[in-house]
Amino acid sequence: MKRIIPFVLLAIATFLYAEPVPVGYYDAIDGKADSLLKSTLHDIVKGGERWKYGYDAHSTNKSGEWKIGDPKPCTWMGFNSTDIRSDGTVWDMYSATKRYFPINYGSVAGLDIEHSFPKSWWGGTDNDAYKDLYHLCPADRIANNNKSNYPPGILADSSKVNNGLFFMGRDTTWNSYAFCVCDEYKGDFARAYFYIATAYEDLQWVSDYAAYVNNSSYKTLSPYLIQILLNWHRIDPVSKKEINRLNAVSSIQHNRNPFIEYPELVEYIWGNKQGQAVVLADLMCTTSPEYPIPVSTTNPTAYEADSITTTGFTAHWSNTGSESYDLDVFTREITGHNDTLVAMWGFKNSVLDTIPQLSWLNADGTPSTYGNMDGSYATCMSTTSALKQLRITDFGKAAANTYLAVKCCVFKSDATAELIVKGNNGAIIASQPLVLDEQIYVFPIPEETDTISLWQKEVGKSGNYHRISLQQVFLYTGDEQTIETSLSDYPREVTGTSASVVCGLPKDSIVYYRVTPHNLRPTNTIRVVGTGIIPTRLSTSPKTPSSITKELRNGVVVIRRDNRTYTLLGHPKK
Repeated sequence: MKRIIPFVLLAIATFLYAEPVPVGYYDAIDGKADSLLKSTLHDIVKGGERWKYGYDAHSTNKSGEWKIGDPKPCTWMGFNSTDIRSDGTVWDMYSATKRYFPINYGSVAGLDIEHSFPKSWWGGTDNDAYKDLYHLCPADRIANNNKSNYPPGILADSSKVNNGLFFMGRDTTWNSYAFCVCDEYKGDFARAYFYIATAYEDLQWVSDYAAYVNNSSYKTLSPYLIQILLNWHRIDPVSKKEINRLNAVSSIQHNRNPFIEYPELVEYIWGNKQGQAVVLADLMCTTSPEYPIPVSTTNPTAYEADSITTTGFTAHWSNTGSESYDLDVFTREITGHNDTLVAMWGFKNSVLDTIPQLSWLNADGTPSTYGNMDGSYATCMSTTSALKQLRITDFGKAAANTYLAVKCCVFKSDATAELIVKGNNGAIIASQPLVLDEQIYVFPIPEETDTISLWQKEVGKSGNYHRISLQQVFLYTGDEQTIETSLSDYPREVTGTSASVVCGLPKDSIVYYRVTPHNLRPTNTIRVVGTGIIPTRLSTSPKTPSSITKELRNGVVVIRRDNRTYTLLGHPKK
């Protein structure tokens, strides 16, 4: 079976290697109980490092030209390691909308940095709790805006928000709005709340939120909130996703969340083992090889292969309870060649209020010119404070097989949006309705075109526009495409298991696999190199971010990160 993908832009994910737990890290809790146990944990986990809150990955030169600056340790750079799936998409616990991390470690359109434990409960002070990744999440903006600072709850309805993963409605005990998440993530949220209540138990909680948190009890949390969180903690045991995130955050902050590593500690402080002293050696540790990792029925996931030899491997995926799975093993071949004419890898502001709203419009609304990475220029034209088009010029005249690739989506809470591509003299080249998921749209450009502009379709007669979030723009010429070819006997039906041995591959081959559970969506795609080892991951030290350089070689934009080279399409150069 062959699948032809005409244009592929692969995300380059950044991984941090798991930091080992320091020897004796938890020893001090042995024999402790109740308030003394919680205070001892507080002393253990309050330390470490916290990265700057926000996004600080781009810089510009004095002429205002785009360039990739050295990424600086900040929340969004952290999310590139803590909340990324193996296919490069964002792991968002607030919605099922599929979004991708940009190559420059920047923010993602349609997502906010969310304090799952509301910052207003301690007054919103920019302290270590404000920047702590154990409770910061990339969150769907619509869900986040509705969540506000409302607490977890037992909902009587989901009349305010219901997107299948995140729910908001009335809680009769709180007598106000509250939020809830799907079962798969309930434990993640609960253990984040227990962590914040421990790591920052000495914070002064705002009296307006005394129904949720207060300083009158060592437990920090109110009885009803404890009841909700205990229930969430119990019905959703620690998952592989949560363990991986613990290790990623630990590599950044150099502290641990004990309620992920030793989930029984929750019971000793807030649950059914209060009054009992902890015997550390008797506790189940989720980061030990003996921990039976639970499976997900709502989020089919393929895991990294193991038992890799020069001619085979073992594929792994989550057991969704399906009767059968279709395992597809395939190769990818890049054919043809593309020359890059214009490459805009990312904008300083990826959230564009109007098509497109950049941050560097002149104060009087006059046009301002910004360079992109390869020296061509995009001019932003407007007569108001909101830009109405992005104009691309100075690339010569389009030859045959010239294409414009635009990565974008509907912005924020707008219901719809439509991207208009115009060429010479304002002639419309294409009109493309957009969706909430970030997509890459490819448009053929007529020969002899020397000016291209991106517009938003006007809505109604009043000049209103539904908004677009513009992520990346590429103009290229050539016939490059990616061909996926299934190996002989694949896809193959696999029953009653969540692993399968793949053998008989050509020696030292590079293959990929994905799994489709019966009546569910496919998993992410896993890459396997048949050399007996997993491909070297890009590694970023928390104190020394990876170096990124760019150069133009024979008309092709080439990115170097650490010791690996990537072309425009993100493929390691052979």
